[in-house]
Amino acid sequence: MTTQDDGLTRLERGKAKFDEVYGEGRSEGLVAMQTGLAQDLARFGIEFNFGDIYSRPGLTLAQRELITLAALVALGGLEPQLRGHTRGAINVGCTATEILETVIHTVQYAGFPRALNAIRVVTDALIEVGVEIPEPLGPEPHRDQE
Repeated sequence: MTTQDDGLTRLERGKAKFDEVYGEGRSEGLVAMQTGLAQDLARFGIEFNFGDIYSRPGLTLAQRELITLAALVALGGLEPQLRGHTRGAINVGCTATEILETVIHTVQYAGFPRALNAIRVVTDALIEVGVEIPEPLGPEPHRDQE
């Protein structure tokens, strides 16, 4: 097992970062929900995504979660991951407005069908965790800023 300057293996570092985003012990739950050889894929995801990528300097966890949400919206069809990363974004300090505005921002790149599907999933996930949904800005939101 490879270790870096912090003395942790990729898996240990990944589990720590995963748990920081999703809650204590969640990394073990991700592995445990798989059966047999499939557990290796879950571990690979924790090692690479969280041990290597999420652990890099340069972006905060909140920034990483907003970027991840935008990518999931653009890809489409990844509702379970979108729900999970919405909860993760809240856990690392993102506001409902930041999360919803990230989805709204993607419409120009991903299109209305993907953005509309995603905003429903995200809104439902926010409500599930007890986060208040901001009121609409109206037909000309830029005028409110003058």
